[in-house]
Amino acid sequence: MTMQRLIPVAALLMLAACGQGADSGSEGGPDATSPTTTQTGEPDAPADGVVYQGALTVLQGVDRDAPELCGVVAESYPPQCGGLPVTGWDWDTVDHEEAEGVRWGSYIVTGTYDGKSLVLTEDPVSTETVDMDDYPHLQYEEPEIGDPAEDLSAEELQAIADELTTEFPRIVYGGWADEQNGVALVDTLLVTPELEAYAAEHYPEDAVVFSTVLKPIEE
Repeated sequence: MTMQRLIPVAALLMLAACGQGADSGSEGGPDATSPTTTQTGEPDAPADGVVYQGALTVLQGVDRDAPELCGVVAESYPPQCGGLPVTGWDWDTVDHEEAEGVRWGSYIVTGTYDGKSLVLTEDPVSTETVDMDDYPHLQYEEPEIGDPAEDLSAEELQAIADELTTEFPRIVYGGWADEQNGVALVDTLLVTPELEAYAAEHYPEDAVVFSTVLKPIEE
């Protein structure tokens, strides 16, 4: 099964058309994203009140009680993925594909993060019904890279990316060492205050660069 680093928005049509994320153990950590652990009990982190928006695939597998946002793409059919659960989703109100009990589609989603799931604040919109040029803030942009305070080896940078993936499995789905710029490039669905604070506390300044799918917006 071939895995690839997701480029948000630019990969939307591919996400909708092909399979993705073979299972939640690929890069994002399986257990923390299962509905039984992410949609019951108290939130792991306080709600920050920020409204996020992004264009990506939403999928619900046959073994899941809730739909999830997909952060990793794999070549399979029907698609499979493990990611951040979505609260307030209703498949009956959105156009979607279905095969072998799996339901999925590509949407613009808007909501807040409660520490365990994305809580919808607006109805999702199928990306097939809109012109993405009308959503310039959702277009993929290369992350800004600063001047790292310390020189770290490729092994150290990769260790940082791996640790963040392990510590924040609901939202971080992978990362790699950018030796040329001396940073750990980390792929994440969104950047929460907790994630930023953790990186600032544990790693040298500007050693971590986040590439996000869900962007903060003003309502």
